[in-house]
Amino acid sequence: MAAPAPIALFVYNRPDHTLETLDHLKKNDLAAESDLFIFSDGPRSQKDEDAINEVRKIARQVTGFKTVKVVEREHNMGLAKSIINGVTELVDTYGHVIVFEDDLVSSPYTLKYFNEALERYRYDDKVMHISSYIFPIDNADLPETFFFRAALSWGWATWAGRGEILNPTLIN
Repeated sequence: MAAPAPIALFVYNRPDHTLETLDHLKKNDLAAESDLFIFSDGPRSQKDEDAINEVRKIARQVTGFKTVKVVEREHNMGLAKSIINGVTELVDTYGHVIVFEDDLVSSPYTLKYFNEALERYRYDDKVMHISSYIFPIDNADLPETFFFRAALSWGWATWAGRGEILNPTLIN
């Protein structure tokens, strides 16, 4: 397998959630071989500053990955622009990315799943992204993995040039 895809983690003002997400990510089989980019959005108002500073302190102390880079935004971009900006930057540089937000709990095999799927579907233009979540579906007899015509944002991975979700001009 090629080098693992970089991980983009988007954080804001939830230190407890951020700690739990990082704790689980660090327990992944490929964490020590993966580059982690933590994107910390700026405050919407002064009341968010203390929590954001606490999250940033946590982010600056992260270990357990090949490299860790913390990107601290001075101004608030909002979640959509922050994700589009960060994902676009990483896919432009690396060709693919794994995306997490600060409230996701992963299994120890999540990074392996994403990296294997990124490799398997790399040249299949019908696949826009790989997701690690599906809404509960009653009485569904679905295989462990399947194709679904929806974008789900609770843990996902994608490649450069896949879909307009990465087009920053679509967000006002």
